[in-house]
Amino acid sequence: MLAPPATVSPLLRPGTITAAGVLGSPFHGDPWGDAGVLAFRDPSIVSGSTAPLSLRAFITEAMPAYGFHRWALVLIALLQQIADGELSRLIVTCPPRLGKSLLISKLFLAYFVYRHPHLFSAVASYSGELAYAHSREARHFYRATGNPLSRDSAAVGNWLTPQRGGCIAAGVDGPFNGKGYSLGIIDDPYKGPHDAGSARVRDRIVEWLKSVWFLRAEPSFIDAGTGALQRNLSAQVIVLTRWDENDMVGWLLAQELEQAPQHWHVLDLPAIAEHSPERPSYPPSVTVEPDWRQPGEALCPERFPLQELLKIRQRTGAFWWSALYQQRPAPAAGGIFQRAWLRNAFPRKAKRRYGPLILSCDLTFKGEEDSCYCGFVLMGLLAPDTGMAQRLEIEVLWAVRKRLGLPGTVHFLLAASAALHKQGLRPNAVLVEDAANGPAVLQVLRRKICGLLPVPPRGSKELRAHAVAPLLEAGQVAFHPRAEPLTEELPRFPKGSKDLTDAFCHGALWLEERYWKGLGVQDAPVPLLLSR
Repeated sequence: MLAPPATVSPLLRPGTITAAGVLGSPFHGDPWGDAGVLAFRDPSIVSGSTAPLSLRAFITEAMPAYGFHRWALVLIALLQQIADGELSRLIVTCPPRLGKSLLISKLFLAYFVYRHPHLFSAVASYSGELAYAHSREARHFYRATGNPLSRDSAAVGNWLTPQRGGCIAAGVDGPFNGKGYSLGIIDDPYKGPHDAGSARVRDRIVEWLKSVWFLRAEPSFIDAGTGALQRNLSAQVIVLTRWDENDMVGWLLAQELEQAPQHWHVLDLPAIAEHSPERPSYPPSVTVEPDWRQPGEALCPERFPLQELLKIRQRTGAFWWSALYQQRPAPAAGGIFQRAWLRNAFPRKAKRRYGPLILSCDLTFKGEEDSCYCGFVLMGLLAPDTGMAQRLEIEVLWAVRKRLGLPGTVHFLLAASAALHKQGLRPNAVLVEDAANGPAVLQVLRRKICGLLPVPPRGSKELRAHAVAPLLEAGQVAFHPRAEPLTEELPRFPKGSKDLTDAFCHGALWLEERYWKGLGVQDAPVPLLLSR
């Protein structure tokens, strides 16, 4: 028989199993060398402390090289609340390759079993292989921190503790019958954009959620000894990167408006922090974790600096950047404005001439952090080439949004007017919505900018959008590359930012109504939707 070691390494915490032997036990007291599977714990290293580790301390022991970046600390605090029974519904949306699966589906899953060895956990993903991979790593971290497995069940897809808790793993739409769970983790339920964009696949997963997944969650019960409601017996964690606005998260949030809301807590992590008006709204029953960053800051600069994110944005394009990295998916085809309607500039043989050229402005009420943006869109009615008949062709030359108060708006309009004059693009009219800061801007700049005209905000933004949409559908509106902020916003309308869209609609309606229909310029332009 082997002699016991003379000393125990000071790097070993009491109760820790290190890498040696078949399954990681270097201690002579384990005759099989597989302490984890056979539930053996050497008496000489059993700790006398009964206080459980925190999740952060558990991660430090299980994976000493783990980087505790700021986003991870925020998520760890929420996961700790789940393990402590203080939170039961959590949705996490974040960019790809951030490390969400490592933290949630591996480290936290192992920690939950360590904290509650008598309870069962379940993990699901788009495939059984991926769910098994998460479960395998969770089992490793659980065992690496000195916690035993049951003698009779240590399979990667279904492993147990001596207290008969443990973990089961399967693919989404897979077999969970016969097992209940106290913690359910769904990690990336869609394989890719084709699955997330397929109504058939989405509907199948929703039916699985309703008929299998949610039904396997353990119910709360009244403790016979204390008479108190036992908490934390049906915790749910949904973590994914958004692909489609009708994906699992979209469906869950829509259900919050029904008669039985689940009161989800949402941790929404866009790759680049947004201003308040750009952030999505949620049902009243949903709580949202505040973003700790200033607008424009990268989520994890240690791994993805801002400059790298901007390069990724150029490579992926606006649609996938908005969905995958900002967690703001838009309809693939678009909403009121279809993506297929967004065409490039009209062909011209000679120099482009506009009659007229206008700058349309949608202004805000104030310049504070929680205010809306000001939207500015330069657009014109394109004159035909010599010898060709006049057609209704509106071109949008550029669009820009800025957060400005009254002084900033006045300064920007004066500077923009001067810059356009130098480029030979003197607007024939500057349209200012007669609301918010509009009247004040009109009063200050009336004698400084030619063609400054008020536009009454008649009707809603949606009604104006519906009035302009036929022009795009008929191919009568084109967009230059510098109008990209507008072409990004149009397909998402009426969700998200609306300032550029509203400025564009005011301008398009004014051009059609006041010029194309031959009515001439008047002091009070009438929106097209009210004249039809």
